[in-house]
Amino acid sequence: MKKVLIAFCFFTLVGCSTSDIESFPENDEQPADLRDLDLDGVIEAREKCNNTIKGAVVNNDGCSGVNVVSERITLNVLFTNGSAYVNPKYYSEIAKVAEFMADFPYAEVTIEGHASAEGAADVNKRLSLLRAKSIAALLASIHRIDRSHIQAIGYGEERLLDDADTPEAHQRNRRVVADIRGSDKRIPLKWTIYTDSEY
Repeated sequence: MKKVLIAFCFFTLVGCSTSDIESFPENDEQPADLRDLDLDGVIEAREKCNNTIKGAVVNNDGCSGVNVVSERITLNVLFTNGSAYVNPKYYSEIAKVAEFMADFPYAEVTIEGHASAEGAADVNKRLSLLRAKSIAALLASIHRIDRSHIQAIGYGEERLLDDADTPEAHQRNRRVVADIRGSDKRIPLKWTIYTDSEY
């Protein structure tokens, strides 16, 4: 009797599984792009402002109203051979960076030191870092730029502008660049997920 009951239940379940389960179309594609590539809480199907700064509060279209800062300023500062001392006559060049950052107080600046290919590479790299640090120190001490917003890096002869072995090329390669990045205001670290009836 037990075997008959088990067999009855089995065939009853099989019958239900073949007739009551809803089937789905084979080519059922998602109509909207539900990805969030810039991680702002707004799906791509509704995104109108790509590459939102991480952590920015955005509206329903993924826009924050924050202006992105990305500026490279080459400073016309000349150093004597083997020295990282900044002659005061070049302070006006450093002031250009300070003036720009005054408009964007939450941006960060990386001072890049670059050297020519003359001399030993390891010496050039160390010297380019010392020169970058000299500029960074003046930004902090004279112009009161927050030290946490300043970084100094020495590239030495790794990023030459001119590969020629001429005095003009060497002079062009000896340079200091201020790379400024960030935004024009502090951004609250907050995510807001928006939905509407369309998606």
